[in-house]
Amino acid sequence: MTERNLSMFGQGNMYDRVREDLKKRRPLLGAAFQGDPETLARVREYEQRSSEVAQQVGLVAAKGEDIERLALLDPVTELYNHRTFVKELKAEMARSRRYSQRVSVCSLIVDNFDNIGTDYGTLTQDAVLKVVALVIRNSTREVDIAARYAPWQFAVVLPQTNAAGASLVAERIRLRVAAQVFSHNWKNFSITSSIGVATFPEHAPEYDELVARSIEAMECALDRGGDRVFSF
Repeated sequence: MTERNLSMFGQGNMYDRVREDLKKRRPLLGAAFQGDPETLARVREYEQRSSEVAQQVGLVAAKGEDIERLALLDPVTELYNHRTFVKELKAEMARSRRYSQRVSVCSLIVDNFDNIGTDYGTLTQDAVLKVVALVIRNSTREVDIAARYAPWQFAVVLPQTNAAGASLVAERIRLRVAAQVFSHNWKNFSITSSIGVATFPEHAPEYDELVARSIEAMECALDRGGDRVFSF
């Protein structure tokens, strides 16, 4: 199978905008980001903590399908959990090395997520996470791997997809997230998201480094005001 065919989306104008935006941003990012060791350390620490938490989960009390759900899925969003995400990303990168293919990772965060909890409460925060998860699920292919990477952060693995193709998918997700309308006590509000994209092998040779680079790009999008896609 070849890389994602961008024409399949039938949205040439969107792709042109993303491509031109990437051209403008690439020199800026190249000057500012060469792989932040602190970000990589955060990724590795979170992976270790997630593994420890998974070992402490009371699976003994669960039976049948409950065990599988606890082991694989995040209970709020019903996307893959962090542990499953890491496992699937490692496997996908191994395939990419074997067949000399690309694989991209998108990291997404809801802008000003803290304020949602302050203004509307934690139940509304969970509702927002569920809607964003649904948007991600409906905006990606069956072969793509969507996960709740951290409490307030999502991640998507896009097999056989280069940076331009992944940025187009990320832009699709960003637009659909911004189009959602939420209600709380008869008040409506909307949200925006910031998404970072990184691609193997151009941006990182190892799975944790690839995640770290996508998080760097996401944080770069946040630093520029949010509600945007940022890629290398």
